[in-house]
Amino acid sequence: IQSQLQSIANDISDLETEFANEGDSRLQRYCKKPDRLPCLMVFKNGKVVDQLSGALPQQQFEQWLTNAVTKSG
Repeated sequence: IQSQLQSIANDISDLETEFANEGDSRLQRYCKKPDRLPCLMVFKNGKVVDQLSGALPQQQFEQWLTNAVTKSG
């Protein structure tokens, strides 16, 4: 996850990132499987645009993130 957060910081400098642990209440609120970690979420205006549970290889992560950010406009 740390390498993916760094990738976001390098590639999309105006996107805020936040790291939380398994006790974060948003997991219960927004995920079908809140115990499946890691979990990545993209929010815009306080609403989830997209979320992903589970680890991905770096290239797939970057594609998912690009698509999620594009959805959020």
